[in-house]
Amino acid sequence: MNLASLINTFLLVYLLWASAGVAVAEETDALEIVRNCYYKHQGDDQRSKLIITLRDEHGKEVKHKYIRLWKDYKGVRGVVDKVILFTMYPPWDKGVNFMRWGYTPEHEQLADQWVYLPETRKVRRVSERDPQNMDWYLRDEDLRIRALDEDTHRFINTATIEGETFYVVESIPHSDPLYSKRVFYFSKTEDWDTCLEKRVDYYDKHGKLLKRQTTDWIKIKDAWVWDVVDITNMKTRSSATYEMKDTEVNIGLTDDVYSKRNLRRGYRRNR
Repeated sequence: MNLASLINTFLLVYLLWASAGVAVAEETDALEIVRNCYYKHQGDDQRSKLIITLRDEHGKEVKHKYIRLWKDYKGVRGVVDKVILFTMYPPWDKGVNFMRWGYTPEHEQLADQWVYLPETRKVRRVSERDPQNMDWYLRDEDLRIRALDEDTHRFINTATIEGETFYVVESIPHSDPLYSKRVFYFSKTEDWDTCLEKRVDYYDKHGKLLKRQTTDWIKIKDAWVWDVVDITNMKTRSSATYEMKDTEVNIGLTDDVYSKRNLRRGYRRNR
């Protein structure tokens, strides 16, 4: 082998090694970004007023208001969190209450969901496929916090949008019934505490952009909580806005709040 061939071989090996090094660095960076920006402390529990505004493709709006009680179970016995919604508006829906229990991936179970219908005075179970399920644009796969190893994370680049700089991370699920990938935009800030998930693009199983979610956050005590979330279906152009008002954190909600009995009884503030 002549000198030129040796040099070319050396350069090829170096480029392959350098490329591998860059790939590892990008993977490490993506994991570090997701660890610090996706997983945020939301408090042990929350009480808030939730306003959901749905808009069709023509801009016609329908508004719903709820009292929302949420509690973090931290994966104990396979439970991630529980939430109960008591309808406050519109008046003709008052008394229709909804409850959801979310589970860890290891539990291998979709969220349990129930609705109480005052006209029948019965609590019935609903599912993701139930035609009477409430279509709020956020499905179970969107609501639950995904484990770090459920996806392959890849740092794409940094992007500046309307003067704000973001880390852009692509997350491809190992298994997902709804999406082929999610692309996250995390705010690039001076410290990890204020690095937050500000936008998520969801791609369908054919790789086409399905919907876009943007989130504004507020910090209450040491917890980061939703302020306003906007979701747009990129195919139909229908949208939904979630507004959290008067949010309180760490108020000591008890387990008996999240029961079928309580779903029937309705909201009682002193719990």
